[in-house]
Amino acid sequence: MKRLVLINPHPKGNVGEENVSVLNQMPVNLAYLATVTPKHWQVDIIDETSESALDENDEHPAPAVAGADLVGITSVSYQAHRAYKIAEACRKNGIPVIMGGVHTTSYPEEAAKHVDTVIIREAIKIWERIISDFENNCLQKQYDGGLTPLETYKDIFPDRQYLKKKYKYRYSGIITTAGCPFHCEFCSVPQFQGKKYRERPIEDVLNELESIKGQYRGLVLTDENFYGHSKKSNERVRELFKGMVERGIYQNWFGFTSLNIFKDDETLDYMVKSGCVGVLIGIESINEDALKTMHKNVNLRITIEKYHEAIANIRKHGIAVWGTFVFGNDTDTIETFESVAKFVLDTNIDVMTCGILCPFINTDLYKRLTKEGRIFRNNFPEDWIYYTSHHLTYILKKMSIQELIDGLELVYEKLYSTEALRKRFQNSKAVLNNMNSALFAFRVNLDWQNVFSHLIANVKELRDSGVYDAALKQYIEKNASCSFEQKVPLNFAETGSIMR
Repeated sequence: MKRLVLINPHPKGNVGEENVSVLNQMPVNLAYLATVTPKHWQVDIIDETSESALDENDEHPAPAVAGADLVGITSVSYQAHRAYKIAEACRKNGIPVIMGGVHTTSYPEEAAKHVDTVIIREAIKIWERIISDFENNCLQKQYDGGLTPLETYKDIFPDRQYLKKKYKYRYSGIITTAGCPFHCEFCSVPQFQGKKYRERPIEDVLNELESIKGQYRGLVLTDENFYGHSKKSNERVRELFKGMVERGIYQNWFGFTSLNIFKDDETLDYMVKSGCVGVLIGIESINEDALKTMHKNVNLRITIEKYHEAIANIRKHGIAVWGTFVFGNDTDTIETFESVAKFVLDTNIDVMTCGILCPFINTDLYKRLTKEGRIFRNNFPEDWIYYTSHHLTYILKKMSIQELIDGLELVYEKLYSTEALRKRFQNSKAVLNNMNSALFAFRVNLDWQNVFSHLIANVKELRDSGVYDAALKQYIEKNASCSFEQKVPLNFAETGSIMR
C-alpha cells in the first residue's frame, strides 16, 4: 500500500490568527483530499501547528513523513518559505512533492523551483487524476484544478474523525459558499476562489451539518462572506439557517459576513436560533477616505454614520459582533488609533481584532506599493514569512514607525488591558443576554491579547533592527531628484515620518 502525507506547514515561532482557539481548526481542505484519495493509499495528515514535519534540526523529514511515497503541501504566502524547506528535505530523501494553495496559485513559477509538481487553484476535481498520473510515472509539472462547482461536494465529507482523533481538535469548519465578487484592494481571495459567488446546495450543507452534530465545541462557516452578495443569495442563506432550526441542528457556530446583514432581522433571528454565537465583520476603518482607498464599497454603501445602528441591531439578537480593523492605510495618522478605540468602546463591539495592512502577493495593493517603490520586505522567498497582518512590510505614508507603535500600544491599553476586557465582558453578558455568545467573545479576546502583544513586539523589533530606517533612507534618496509632489507623498515631509 502506497503512503501519502499531506502537510499544513507552520513557520516556527509565528504567532497570529492560528493562536486564536476558535480559528485553530483542522485543515479541512486536506481532509477533503484525504477523502477523495483512492482507497488503496494510506493517507496521513500533519498539521504543523501541532506537530513538526521535520526533525528537531529541521534538516530531515520527521519519522511520520520519511516513509511516504508522495507528499502534498498546501500553503499561503507566509507559510511558503517553511513549505519549501519541508519540500527540500523530502526531495533529498527521494520523496516527490506536490504543492498547492493560495501562494502557489499566485506565484507558480517560484513554487515550481522547489517542488516536483504545482497545483493552481483548487485540487479536489483533479486529485484522483494526479494520483493516477503519479502511479503511472507521468506526473506533470503543473496542474490547474480550476474553480470547483460546489455541487461536487455532495456526499463528499472531509475525514474529520481522523483529524479529531489525531489532534483533538475542538473546532472544525464547513464550506457553504466560495468566491467573492467584491474588489477590496488588499484581498487575495478572488485570485484563488474566483470573483463569482459559488453556492453549495442547501440540503447538502444540512446533511453534512447533521452528520457532525454535537461533535465539536464550535463550527466555523469558512465562507469569505456568507451574506450580502445579492437578494437571491441572502434568501438562500436564510433558508439554510431556517433549515438548521427545522431539522434541530443546533450547533455553536460563527462565520464571516458583511455589516449589511444588520437590516435582515429574520435572518439574524434564524441565525441565533441555529446556534450562531458571533459574526466576524471586516469593518477595516471608520475613515471614509481609507475605505475608498481599500475599495471597501460594501461598507461605504452602508455609510459610517449607520455603523452604530448596525452593530447595535446585530447585538440585540444575541449575536456577538467581532469587528476587524487594519492600520497603516495611507490615510491613517496617529489620531486614527484614538478614534478607533473610542469607536469600539462607544459601540461596545464584543471583539475587536486588528492588524497592519498587508500587501498580499498580486493584489492591487501589492502592485500599487511595488510601483511606488515602498515595499522593503522583498527578499523572496525568505521574506514571505512577513506577509501576514502582524508585520510591517512597506513604507508608511503619514506616520513614523514609532507613531505606529505608539498607536498600537494605545489601542492595546484601552481595549486589551485586564480591566478593559473585564468591562467589555460584562457588557457582552448584559446586552447579548446570551452566555454562549458572551463567553465566545471573551475567549477570543483573551487569545487576541496574546496575539496583539506579539504584533506590537514585531513592529518594535523592526524599529530596533534598523531595517525600516534603512529602507526609508533608500526611498528618500531614490526620489531625491523628483519633487515631493511628483514621487514622494507630501505628507512624508509634513509628518516627519521619513525623517526619523
